[in-house]
Amino acid sequence: MLLGYRLDALRARVRARWLGLLGLAVGAGAQVYPGVRLRHGEGCILGEGSILYRGVQILGTAGGRFSIGRHSHLAPGAYVLVGAQQLQIGDDVAIGPGLMLFCESNDTRGHGLFRHQYRRADVRIGSNVFIGARVTVLPGAEIEDHVAVAAHAVVSGRLASGWLYGGTPARALRRLDSAEGLSA
Repeated sequence: MLLGYRLDALRARVRARWLGLLGLAVGAGAQVYPGVRLRHGEGCILGEGSILYRGVQILGTAGGRFSIGRHSHLAPGAYVLVGAQQLQIGDDVAIGPGLMLFCESNDTRGHGLFRHQYRRADVRIGSNVFIGARVTVLPGAEIEDHVAVAAHAVVSGRLASGWLYGGTPARALRRLDSAEGLSA
């Protein structure tokens, strides 16, 4: 079992290097597992030691930019729609499985058909952040440094530093102790 894990990790490092040769900016020790889908990868930056696990999809269009900082990861099954926007993920960020992150999405404001109305906005996730399983992040969201987001939350707007958030929509549940460390 340990040998299989080591082989998977080696393959992920080799794949990351291969993607680097194709124009993706890849930091030392970054890993990209098989089954990761990158559309318009030329706008992507993978920080040192970052990991994209199996089944991650990052979909951009011309002009879109995706960056993930050092020692951060996207767990299996993350769906990230960047479009032509900017998505910045800081250092030491742990993102749980099944994340749904949208820099553009249909919008209910205005008149007419929803399929013709869109909200497009950049998304920023700070450093030392933990995002639980199956969280949805909507266009324009900003998650400051030192934040935890509980599983199944829906994030829109700004989440201030030092808090645990949860619910739909996400709201502050309790202050995080500085002793908790929130190590990703």
